[in-house]
Amino acid sequence: MKLKELLVTVPLILSALFSACGEDEELERETLEPSPLPVTASVAEVDTLFEVIESTGRVASARTLELVAQIQGEIVQAPQYEGQMVSDGEVIFRIASGEQAANLSSASSTYRNALAIYEFECDNYRGELTEGIRRMLRETTGLETASASLSRAQTQYSNAAVSAGFNGTISEINAREGMMVYPGTRLGTVIDPNQLEVNVDLDERQLARCAPGQRVYVTVPSLNDTTVVGEVRSVSPIIDPGLRAGGVVIDVPRLTNLRPGATARVEIVIAVYPDQLVILQEAVLIRDNRDMVFVVLDDHADWRYVTLGAFGRGKVSVTEGIEAGEQVITSGHYSLAHDAPVAVVN
Repeated sequence: MKLKELLVTVPLILSALFSACGEDEELERETLEPSPLPVTASVAEVDTLFEVIESTGRVASARTLELVAQIQGEIVQAPQYEGQMVSDGEVIFRIASGEQAANLSSASSTYRNALAIYEFECDNYRGELTEGIRRMLRETTGLETASASLSRAQTQYSNAAVSAGFNGTISEINAREGMMVYPGTRLGTVIDPNQLEVNVDLDERQLARCAPGQRVYVTVPSLNDTTVVGEVRSVSPIIDPGLRAGGVVIDVPRLTNLRPGATARVEIVIAVYPDQLVILQEAVLIRDNRDMVFVVLDDHADWRYVTLGAFGRGKVSVTEGIEAGEQVITSGHYSLAHDAPVAVVN
């Protein structure tokens, strides 16, 4: 009887021992498995890649008018503040000059007298009044000289009023009422705030790849990195021998609160590659002097060497090493090892 009880008890004890060992091994494996590392990832996808030239420039007005005094005199009219809107033809500065007014009055009187004599001679001329005869009478009566003098006096008098050449905004005031000015004195500046451009300088190698009409992505840091699409208007035909660089002018669309003088980052599109397998540029690392990326595979980091193509606007094309639809790790991967457990936390 005791032998039968022993035969029944021994298998039960052995089964319990094996079960306990299995649980210990599973617990040990869980303890040794490291916690997944948090990473961000993006999907490799087929898209159009834009190769660009990157640079930084300044926003400027495409139309600027420097207001300059043409005569000597005292400023009797001037704008009150910068930023004031003006209309085409509106008088912005007025210069008082009695000499110009006196010259105009004298020239007008002389012209009227000469005109009266000329008309009298024409009315009393005996013979056919040909064009040649009329020119001769204008010379002999002094009308030709009086007309030229009147034109000069009118120009000098009109120079006392300095007007805007287009609808715009006063961006600078250099003269105030009561100031004495002379010919050539800078009075102020008018800009057109609705026609803006970005000016950038590129080195001679970059300049050779630019042409009018190219698309440009313009980002303005002062406007929360707002990006608009512009276009290359002109490329400098010469290179500064000192800087070994030339200028590029980019037209930009109207943007609220965009002001001349603001900094702008530009990306000039120099080539377009459609139907490319692209990933974010920050996903690429260099190991053993080779380009590589980590792909998320079964919640682990899979080390892949890749062959890269063109890059631009923060993306790079991949010609070998990964496939469309795979998740490529973009951050948290600098210290990763192959097959390390990861958790995507996008």
